[in-house]
Amino acid sequence: MRAPGLSLLACLLAALSITAGSGLAQDRATTPTRVSKNNAIRPLQRGHAWVRQHPFTLMGLVRNYPRPFDEPLYRRAGFTSLLAWEPSSYDELIPKVAAAKMPFHIHLEHWGGDKVNRKGVTEDILSTAISKIDSPKNRVYIDRLTKHPQCLGFLANDEAVNPFYLRYTRQLLQWLRRRHPDKLAFGNAHPDPWNGGYDRYIDEFAAIVEPDVLMTDVYPLSVPDGLAYNYFGILSDIRKTALAHGMPYWMIIQSFHSTGAFDRRLPSESDIRLQLFVPLAMGYTGIIFFTYDVAYETGLIDKNGKPTRLHPDVARANREVLHLGKALRFLTSTSFGCVAGTHIKDGKTVRNPNRRSTRSLDLTAQPVREVIIESPGERKDALLGFFRDDQGGRYFMVTNLWQNAGATASDRAVPVSFRMAPEVKSLHRLDRVTGKVERMKIKDRTVRITLPGGTGDLFKIDDGQFPGLQN
Repeated sequence: MRAPGLSLLACLLAALSITAGSGLAQDRATTPTRVSKNNAIRPLQRGHAWVRQHPFTLMGLVRNYPRPFDEPLYRRAGFTSLLAWEPSSYDELIPKVAAAKMPFHIHLEHWGGDKVNRKGVTEDILSTAISKIDSPKNRVYIDRLTKHPQCLGFLANDEAVNPFYLRYTRQLLQWLRRRHPDKLAFGNAHPDPWNGGYDRYIDEFAAIVEPDVLMTDVYPLSVPDGLAYNYFGILSDIRKTALAHGMPYWMIIQSFHSTGAFDRRLPSESDIRLQLFVPLAMGYTGIIFFTYDVAYETGLIDKNGKPTRLHPDVARANREVLHLGKALRFLTSTSFGCVAGTHIKDGKTVRNPNRRSTRSLDLTAQPVREVIIESPGERKDALLGFFRDDQGGRYFMVTNLWQNAGATASDRAVPVSFRMAPEVKSLHRLDRVTGKVERMKIKDRTVRITLPGGTGDLFKIDDGQFPGLQN
């Protein structure tokens, strides 16, 4: 259904919006300023400060079905927090989660939607709805949830598109911050708003709503195989817009199986890893799994509450992501692009096409001058991302993009080599399995590694001082 009034967005933000551009992967983003001209430290944006003060966000969306919720099983999947989704479940779910000392976020579902998320809304209707946000009923509701110290924040009005609803949600988030300044207040943008360019919608969502974190959801794994055509484009648009607005950015990924008109496959091990390590290579600092429990057929658990085959795959991958995430919370993505592999056609070696909405990077001024996928094959490609820390330290991440339905990470492993710039004398890797820093062997300016399917490694040029490892 077409969302009403989207064409009004440009008018609402003519003087406010920061244009995010096309979002193509070769584009460089301006690093948010951390140090002023006199070298004084500038305050971090609210969302960035929160990200650095908390463990890397890995959380499952929990509907509390089937009941009862098995918190130890949830924790064994490697999550650092939980997103409680169904308001009707909170009376039962939240006390149990809090008693187990599991940090959680709360979904505020359709707040104000019956008043402003429809056709025929006027400025007077919007103003009246906003004036009722700070009601005794709402204060009691929020305070009842935040009495638990494990409450981290609120996701309000999922997938809002209507500009009146965006403006209402902005005021709701501001009210939440005033009442609970220690809590995160954010929304989730729609992945397909039906009208206009997606980069424009995301830019205007960020400017109107001003969430502490910019995020959306992408479910790219259809039946029987493959990856959605717009996958990299959406991730790129979110990244570029968030950097332009000075916000951290998260992603909701697919961890469910559904049938019928909306058919999605339960991810394989290589599928789920790709959905984790691609965002990391692009600078994302939070991942939410849709879903942990059952929304359609299965998630990480089935309708009987038993782990599906995906549960142990997620547990292993999450442990690795958490090791890299400790450092990534303190880094800023500066550029990323596709490293296309090769395949054999008619007896000749042919370059693979770049993944849609990505382009190759110009590496002439980078510490990494060339990346080579050493095993030929269609879709044997990689994603290369570059980062800086607050002191100017240089980092890069390489993620293997080869994945398939039913394929394990080892099934889709590829050997990768990269040739370093002549001035690079030392290179360190943050080992995703152990969490320890290791010095890499550089021979003839070349480093060789093997990456499992969908998996990435994080490196630092020169010294091995990765930030955040003690935090």
